[in-house]
Amino acid sequence: MGHDYSFYLPSLLDGYFWHQINGLWKIPWFTPSFCGGSLNYININNGYYTVPQFITFFTDPLTAVRFTFLLFAGLGLSGFYLLLRRAFFTSQTISFLGAGLFMFNGFYAHRMLIGHLFLHSFMLLPFIAFILLRPLPEEKKGRHWQFVFDIVIGGFLFAYMVQSGFSSFMIPGIISIVVAGLIHGLLFGKQCHFLIRWVGSGFVGILLCSSKLVAIFSLMESFPRSGYKLPGARSFFEAAWLMLKSLFISPAFDPCRIEKLTNVQWHLGRHEWEYSVTFIPLIIMLYGGWKILQQIEKKDLGLKLSRIRWLSVAAITALLILPVALNTFSPGWNTFLKQLPLLKNLSNLIRWVIIYIPIVILAATLILEKIAISSKYKMGIIVISMAAVIALNALTERDFYHSQNYDPEEIIKTYNLVKEGLWMPEITNIGVYLNKNGQTIMPLFRNNMLIHGASQLLCYEPLFGYRLEDFPIKSLHPGPAMEENKGVLNIKNPSCYVWPEVNNCEPGDHFTVEQKEAAKTFLNFRHFPFQMPTSQRIANWINGLSLIAALFFLTLYGARALIAYRRMSPFES
Repeated sequence: MGHDYSFYLPSLLDGYFWHQINGLWKIPWFTPSFCGGSLNYININNGYYTVPQFITFFTDPLTAVRFTFLLFAGLGLSGFYLLLRRAFFTSQTISFLGAGLFMFNGFYAHRMLIGHLFLHSFMLLPFIAFILLRPLPEEKKGRHWQFVFDIVIGGFLFAYMVQSGFSSFMIPGIISIVVAGLIHGLLFGKQCHFLIRWVGSGFVGILLCSSKLVAIFSLMESFPRSGYKLPGARSFFEAAWLMLKSLFISPAFDPCRIEKLTNVQWHLGRHEWEYSVTFIPLIIMLYGGWKILQQIEKKDLGLKLSRIRWLSVAAITALLILPVALNTFSPGWNTFLKQLPLLKNLSNLIRWVIIYIPIVILAATLILEKIAISSKYKMGIIVISMAAVIALNALTERDFYHSQNYDPEEIIKTYNLVKEGLWMPEITNIGVYLNKNGQTIMPLFRNNMLIHGASQLLCYEPLFGYRLEDFPIKSLHPGPAMEENKGVLNIKNPSCYVWPEVNNCEPGDHFTVEQKEAAKTFLNFRHFPFQMPTSQRIANWINGLSLIAALFFLTLYGARALIAYRRMSPFES
């Protein structure tokens, strides 16, 4: 399996341990399984309240990953179909083409292959766009109900993306939805309906994940990860060419893209360049653009834009230029970017290419819908296009992914032992792996140490830096977790990472001898006493009350829809 499953499969097993002992409703703020005591719910890269974690409550983590991959591929397919068919009103066949192109995008498939499980929620983007753009009923009362329903569902989907660990991709993801909304406004008007639903769903989404967001912002004060360089192309045009190639050509056919970058600190593996939707949408756009120009010359197609629509064109252009600008390097520009909130915490901005994936597919399908050719000819284009996309994906060389060597067998065996009641999860030691010469090593599978009842000291945790350069090890050492030394135990108090002031400690501090009972509770995967600041307590209440209110509204909406269905049913007596 892909190397990053060495982070996510142990994390899924850790979440399963917590669920077995505490049930669903207790929040796993922290975990003893990694780094001598680390973060769970608060971890920006991890998600307890997610589909793959929920599936592990019934089956093993490997099966959960496979099911998640298929489920979200299907959601991406259906979401893009609905977006085209019900929001942009394209024909059924063209809607299927767009849906197929999106499902086969290189970003989703290859990120899942390499182990970036948190990116499964990328496939929700077209579904969110559909919810925010679909037409409202003519009947006034029904219009109001659906308007609020769309905002609530959009909010749930945004919140899920944050909970799943998609946070570092949220800005480009949201931009792609905004561009789709602006394109919709150009074609159909009524942009205010989209904008209100977009703002409303964003607000609801923030409320529904406010607990995690506030905790993450507290955590980032201690671990900003702002020391990494941002790579970029040497000129704007080189960056644009790099974006273009990334979007339409698989890195299997162009493996030297990193050589085009400067200011590189970390090697960007092949999976960091997988964004291709194949060259098929490009051919469709070029051919369709040529046909549309012919229609314009014959005055078969008018282009009359109001001032609002010209502003939309300008906004679309600016948003589509943004990824190119962000990936252009100059010392002054780079210094400016490293001072911006959120951007300064990233190690590269190549990932902003995801903005283009749904937009290019949307543009290609809308152009194909618009050009004046026979339905029979369009059907031929669609069939050939889908056949070519499937063939290109099937024939692409993937030796890089086949050579990945993370073995999930240990995780699966331990999962089954716990499920059958043959082992009770507990962390008793802090451990490291040694080579034959007794030297400490950091093998790919090092986070698997939780299966032996030990917490890996030299853990794989991006929060602490790719080489653990920000990890405050202090007195943590291999040995019993409850070992006493100079008034402290050999186990971290993870609440100190997030809320050091209210817990009277510093990030990386250990449980003290006086906190022995709390440490024992923590090591047994149970909630231990710690303090939260007032802001976090307020966020927790807001999160909980918002969830109750949203579920209450959805219950009312469902009951109303059921009553309306029964009234319309021809079988009702």
